[in-house]
Amino acid sequence: MDSPVFRIRLQKWAIFVMLTATALAIGVIVALEVFPLERSSQQNVLASSPLIGKQAPDFTLMTLGGTEVSLSQFRGQPVLINFWATWCLPCREEMPELVRSYESHKAEGLIILGLNLTYSDSLPDVETFASEFNITFPILLDKDGAVAERLYRIPGVPTSIFIKRDGTIERIQVGIMTPRQIDQYVAEILR
Repeated sequence: MDSPVFRIRLQKWAIFVMLTATALAIGVIVALEVFPLERSSQQNVLASSPLIGKQAPDFTLMTLGGTEVSLSQFRGQPVLINFWATWCLPCREEMPELVRSYESHKAEGLIILGLNLTYSDSLPDVETFASEFNITFPILLDKDGAVAERLYRIPGVPTSIFIKRDGTIERIQVGIMTPRQIDQYVAEILR
């Protein structure tokens, strides 16, 4: 069976197998880029964001309770801005841990600002969500996307911005955080 025809068929088969394996490998790489939820949460930390190490951009928004709040009024305190929406399942999963962290560290000066993407949500849903999770930190309403889309340019929800006492951004986390990550990142800004 060492005929020239057999060798040509064997070569064609080997080329077919190599091309199929290459196409499959490219497909896996593309899928991992398109569906980043398959990555660990640690990989979703935006270590290279141009905002890291810079002063957090100031903004003023209305709270769910109807008062006006500016980020700058919390200078000297560690601040966690959590961008979320009621329709976001990871936001729902993460929220109890944020409430736990706030309750554990508010005596140390921790401020959490729950910044709702109200432009893609409804006020009654936001009120129900806040009640359901017994949220005790301020809920800010971004009604036109001025903060989330234009000022901070968040890539999706949940996104959390950790700000040190001096007003500089320490860390940006895109995607859901584990309880351990929340504790670690909050400890970094409490120093």
